[in-house]
Amino acid sequence: MAMLKLANQVRRKKAQENKWFLYEFINKNPGLTVYEISKKIDWTNGKINHYIQKLVKEDFIKNSDKVVNGRNQKRYSSKTVKELINWDEFNKR
Repeated sequence: MAMLKLANQVRRKKAQENKWFLYEFINKNPGLTVYEISKKIDWTNGKINHYIQKLVKEDFIKNSDKVVNGRNQKRYSSKTVKELINWDEFNKR
């Protein structure tokens, strides 16, 4: 049972590292699609989509739609510090 707990901790830690690695990459390279990101960091599209969904849900990154050659593309960028701050909560203090 202890080995199972340890294995789960290792998996969660690696998942967090992957998520923040992707966030930092998107922060430094805004406006890329999943495909473009996958070519630059050598991850699968599925792995990138998994972590992007988490980052979007947690409100750390945003996407924008752009039509290129008649095809809709989602491009990702990190939110600015101003966008990340909950100003209503901040102003209550």
